[in-house]
Amino acid sequence: MDDVEFTDYLGVRTLGMQDGAFVLELDLERRHMSRADRAHGGVLFSLLDTALGRAVIEELPPGRGCATVELKINYFRPVQHGTIRTSGRCVQRTKSLAYAEGDIVNAEGKLLARATGTFFLTDTMRQPERERV
Repeated sequence: MDDVEFTDYLGVRTLGMQDGAFVLELDLERRHMSRADRAHGGVLFSLLDTALGRAVIEELPPGRGCATVELKINYFRPVQHGTIRTSGRCVQRTKSLAYAEGDIVNAEGKLLARATGTFFLTDTMRQPERERV
């Protein structure tokens, strides 16, 4: 597992910053589906958490990081196949917190899910054990 990110296991493609948003794409596969034969809500949640967090990190000086404090998601329509695109934007930042918003759309541009999140800003990307408590 050296240097392999969680999103690599999901098959996520990182497209980076585009028009002020951090963008990810995912080609849905059988492994992404729930028992109801639609994309599992946890997959969509992971995409939004990642896109929002990466959007926040893009706003920070190099070497700094963030951790999710809370994330609220609304699911609007199910998706069963195709490519989905996630965009996250950092909307507000203070000394210690950031607020971000993001969307997931299907290939036709229809809104599948939307999230808002609060992120704690850290001095380093990885924190020593004593700072995690």
